[in-house]
Amino acid sequence: MARVISTLADAVSYLNTLYEADSSAPSEGDEDYTVWTSLFNVAIAIWENEDGVLWRELFVKLADAADGDKTIAASTWDYDCPTDFVFPVGFVRTVSGNTSTYYEVIRPEEVQLRDDTSGKWCYFTGNPSTGYDLHFNPDLTITTGATIVYEYYKYATKLTAAASIFEMSDPMFAVFFALSELKKEEGDTTAAAVATQKLEAMKTRNVMPSWFQSNSINNFTESGFGT
Repeated sequence: MARVISTLADAVSYLNTLYEADSSAPSEGDEDYTVWTSLFNVAIAIWENEDGVLWRELFVKLADAADGDKTIAASTWDYDCPTDFVFPVGFVRTVSGNTSTYYEVIRPEEVQLRDDTSGKWCYFTGNPSTGYDLHFNPDLTITTGATIVYEYYKYATKLTAAASIFEMSDPMFAVFFALSELKKEEGDTTAAAVATQKLEAMKTRNVMPSWFQSNSINNFTESGFGT
């Protein structure tokens, strides 16, 4: 089933119905359209930065990124990450034909402890201002043309055009947040309460396991845990 709201255009139309109670939604270039879009993007920022939450929608694959280096080049051990990269998830792999090679992701300060070794490791450096880079152990020979594979957590995508699609599972949070801001001077807190409920519901769904999947803690037998 398609969502009631998927795009920026949908959100503008829905907000217009709730706020203006008519069918004449503002168009791109109108002041209301610009303000409302900004409010939706503020809602996205609030959702993205909700304390203690890592949203499932923001875990992605390098292969699906719009940019970032995805192929091993000859005699090259340093590669650009996608511009929406926040942090890596799990192992980095290189894939050549049917063969996958796994690389442990280490912290940058650990490199000095592994210098001049042939271990399969890599690390990431950078920051949001200059971007992030992936570095492979320079003592390794990696097959030229191999595909770089890893999963990572990304920044939320802001709405920039009518066809821009919300990443959050319930875009109605953004609509009611925008409505609450527009009605703030009137002292109307109803929309704010609904927005809060929408956000809390998304947080609950975010931690729910899939159907028929275990949510128990593995019983490790190593000394010090699970014994």
